[in-house]
Amino acid sequence: MSIFSRTVRRSEAGVKPVNLKLVKINFWSAVRFGFVVTIAAAIGLVISLTVLYFVLSLVGANALLKDFVGVQVSLPAVLAAALGMGLFIIIVGTILSGVWALIFNIVARITGGVSVGFTNN
Repeated sequence: MSIFSRTVRRSEAGVKPVNLKLVKINFWSAVRFGFVVTIAAAIGLVISLTVLYFVLSLVGANALLKDFVGVQVSLPAVLAAALGMGLFIIIVGTILSGVWALIFNIVARITGGVSVGFTNN
């Protein structure tokens, strides 16, 4: 019998369910977390738009767009637009994460919080 086919049995007596209430979210922790998440989203946006530009350029969509609309799309224009959108996402997302933390704290104070269940495994 190999070690990969064994089943691990845990005793049910060791598992203790605990119900706790989340009554407050630290404002600055929410802002820092929102900032990091929106930076990741902005980096993903810049990379995805750059890759999309290269794919469409490889297919020949730039010439097609120039024929129909009369606009030449270049890599610096795509990067500038992507960086502008990324900066907007970072600013708005960071502000909104703090606002949502404040809203949650106000609602949790009125309702008593959110009940969350935990167990130790």
